[in-house]
Amino acid sequence: MKSLSLPILVVSSLLIAVNARPNIDIQDGQRGKLMVLPPPQTDTGTKRMLIILSLHLGPTTCADHAVPAMNTLANHGYISRNGITSFEEIIRGTGEAFNIDPAMAKGMAAINILARGNPFVDKISIGGISPFVPPLPGKIDGPETQGIAKHGRTEGDASMTRSDVHIGDNRNFNQTLWNLDLEQLAMFGDDGPDGPATVFNVQTLIELTRRNLEADQNLDPGFAIPIRRLSDVFAAPSLILRRVLVFANGTTKQATKRIISSFFMNQTFPENWFRAAVPVLGSPIPAEIAAALPQWVPGHNDENGVFVADPQPPAPFNISSGCANYWDRLVNAVPGSLAHVTGIFKENVDLLTGILFNASGCPEPLAPAGPTNV
Repeated sequence: MKSLSLPILVVSSLLIAVNARPNIDIQDGQRGKLMVLPPPQTDTGTKRMLIILSLHLGPTTCADHAVPAMNTLANHGYISRNGITSFEEIIRGTGEAFNIDPAMAKGMAAINILARGNPFVDKISIGGISPFVPPLPGKIDGPETQGIAKHGRTEGDASMTRSDVHIGDNRNFNQTLWNLDLEQLAMFGDDGPDGPATVFNVQTLIELTRRNLEADQNLDPGFAIPIRRLSDVFAAPSLILRRVLVFANGTTKQATKRIISSFFMNQTFPENWFRAAVPVLGSPIPAEIAAALPQWVPGHNDENGVFVADPQPPAPFNISSGCANYWDRLVNAVPGSLAHVTGIFKENVDLLTGILFNASGCPEPLAPAGPTNV
């Protein structure tokens, strides 16, 4: 057998040391978990979702009108029933229950985990503070990890079914607000199997979005609708309609009052409800809502309750709404302390910020730069 010289053995050992990533990364007593994308879903057709109530329902302290989908996942066991979930579980759960394409699901998971989760241990609460989600190592974003129900980063004003945080309960379902939304359905909705004006259409979504924005701006002295929140306000209602098919029945292609009320009020699958027949990825409806409401731009109420527009993002992040949204999230919603982490923590942050950048259409990436402990 030919023996290896000592220099070759030394070099080989050094290469192994350089290229090997430690299997265990413990920071501040927490064991890091490397995030990975799950394998592609093989079953992507329609299927009936059975109404199986959990023995322990997930949290009902929702962040905004999109989160009933997450609570439905917890209530039926597609994510952990206690409402504590992970990057991979969100992608798997939304894919199985709603047939949401992984490209869409990973973007939703990325911003929420970066903004309100613990990306080192790969955990996030879909409600509020939980003992199962520790603060970031070194408490670099405050003494507690808040969860996505906390106002200010992803949660915000002008919800369909929650009050603004400055004037009411921003977490729990508000029947009065939902009744006002249903008034718009009664005026603009299509006829359906449950009666006249019981099927949501684009005009209904435009009018209820208009009403929610106008009412909250008038009632809430602290009203604020930055780029990221206005984007969500336009995007979330689109989950209802047949061209998106997150909440609409995948066989009838209709989003009826009965179906949407089941998701919003009870956070359960409606009876005889089928998921979308093809994976859900994007929608033209948010742009249609935005085009119908050109007076609404990112802004806030001043000290006199007068709405004033926010400054435009700096170049080159002002080239599109998607790029502006990416800029606002990285600069104002993702804590800047995440730009200085190491090990598995950094690998996870790089994965999540990379997902947001790749979807943004921006010419250059940004490092997290938002305020901490808010």
